[in-house]
Amino acid sequence: MEKTTEEKARAKLLKFGKKNRWNRAVAVPLLFFVMLFFHVCNYCKNNGKRFAVMAGTFFLFAVYSSFSFPAFITEDAGNDYELKNAETADISLAEEKEPDMAGLELLEDEDVLEQSDYNSISHGYALVDKYDASDILRASEEIVSENARETGTGSDARETTEQQEFRSDDWRLVLINKQNSIPEDYTFQLGTIRGSMQCDKRILEDLLAMLEAAEEDGVNLTICSPYRDLEYQQMLFNRKIKRYMNRGMSYMEAYQLSSQAVTVPGASEHQIGLALDIVCNSYMSLDEGFGDTKAGKWLAANSCRFGFILRYPKGKEDITGIEYEPWHFRYVGKTAAPVIMEQGITLEEFWEEYVEDVSID
Repeated sequence: MEKTTEEKARAKLLKFGKKNRWNRAVAVPLLFFVMLFFHVCNYCKNNGKRFAVMAGTFFLFAVYSSFSFPAFITEDAGNDYELKNAETADISLAEEKEPDMAGLELLEDEDVLEQSDYNSISHGYALVDKYDASDILRASEEIVSENARETGTGSDARETTEQQEFRSDDWRLVLINKQNSIPEDYTFQLGTIRGSMQCDKRILEDLLAMLEAAEEDGVNLTICSPYRDLEYQQMLFNRKIKRYMNRGMSYMEAYQLSSQAVTVPGASEHQIGLALDIVCNSYMSLDEGFGDTKAGKWLAANSCRFGFILRYPKGKEDITGIEYEPWHFRYVGKTAAPVIMEQGITLEEFWEEYVEDVSID
């Protein structure tokens, strides 16, 4: 009976190893690896059908999973589908590997301008509430002081004549973003803009002065989203995730894209009353087009005189982590705002270069 290849190899190695101890030192490990190799080959040969079934299962799994990848995402026809069996609980981005979002289109941020199935008004105002500057000013004449009407004066006018010094404990400069959540001990008092629409009471004078100055220049601004509480911010974020998942995305892909359009709950400047979404009565959409309107250009050029900055400028998305939002303005005070806007930097960059850390370890 003719010997197999395995037997021939084993015989040759044994013969080689019998010559002397040096050959034996080489032959023994070689014999081990040769026998292991033939054992694996025989195992695969005898279990070919099993491996074929496993390979087929893996292939089908890979093909099925690929339909949640960006390459297979199709545009919906605008229908409002019902999200089924999808959990939208909070997750931490630090615990998940970030997917590749290149090439995926961000949905327009409808924010509070669209109707929603969210019927609660626990945040203090209805989803479609929005007020023109003229309406706000007529209802708030008792709030607007003579100093607030004049450019260069207001709640922090004294700072303009003092040496510029920016401290990390200044409430106007508090840094809130994906990496810096709202401090647990952060407190503020809400003031009424109109009706039940509110913001941090300390910015009201400068806000009203800005609205009045815009009106004098023939620009009628519209405030549609100032202060939001945590529950309302969570609703906006979950709704955005739902819309992306309706387009075929996985939860993690939807979460990542949603965080670029709606701030993650607990890390929104709206929740501390220092941020406002501002549009105009002739352009109510929260999209990039607002930046090209007369109102958008006026705000970009003049808001810093009243202590406000364009919080998420174009070209700085890699720093802010948020898409360009020409409607989102944040109060930082009338000393810091001109520095930020004139130098074309973000609040994050301002903190790195100008803010003195006075925190105590």
